[in-house]
Amino acid sequence: MKYYILNKYLAAFSGLFLLLFLTGHLAGNLQLLIPESQGAQKQFNDYAHFMSTNPLVKILSILTYISIIGHILVTLALTISSKRKRPINYKYINSKTNSPGSKYMGVLGTIILAFLIVHLSNFWYKAKFEGEVDIYSLVISKFQHLDHVIVYVVAMIAIFLHVLHGFSSGFQSLGLITSKTRKYFQILGMLYALLIPVLFAMIPIYIYLGLHVR
Repeated sequence: MKYYILNKYLAAFSGLFLLLFLTGHLAGNLQLLIPESQGAQKQFNDYAHFMSTNPLVKILSILTYISIIGHILVTLALTISSKRKRPINYKYINSKTNSPGSKYMGVLGTIILAFLIVHLSNFWYKAKFEGEVDIYSLVISKFQHLDHVIVYVVAMIAIFLHVLHGFSSGFQSLGLITSKTRKYFQILGMLYALLIPVLFAMIPIYIYLGLHVR
């Protein structure tokens, strides 16, 4: 039981930390919406250079990698533990925890993990190990292909469903939600889960439609 509770805390802390990472990552990526005529290429490449060379950012990157791996492992452990405790699949109707995000957590997690691997190989690996410095042009070239845009948008839908469940679930696991504050956390979670993926998804669509060329 104590390991189960520990894993719940670890899943909550790592998940909420990753939400902060998503927010920061989005803030940087929104620079891709700047028109090329206003220096988008230089600004984004300067940002990418800063993110890859700043010592503090490197520490945060390591924490992010640890959080991603840890979140995968502890949520997998929680899923296995839950299945062992409840071998019979009960049918729930209108259950607060029976959202698509919780019901298909394994599928959503697999989609997000696969996307993360592809995403890192397309951008992070090329910048880190192949010496690519013009990250802006690399991003633009990728998102001029419809298949890359579709993969990205599908991944954002998976992130929406995952975050929709994980946002309130994380605070719940930490004991920060009460009967009086539950509805506010649910509203905040819905807004966050919707806003972040939608803004992320806007970027490849914006580039594919050629709106960056202004």
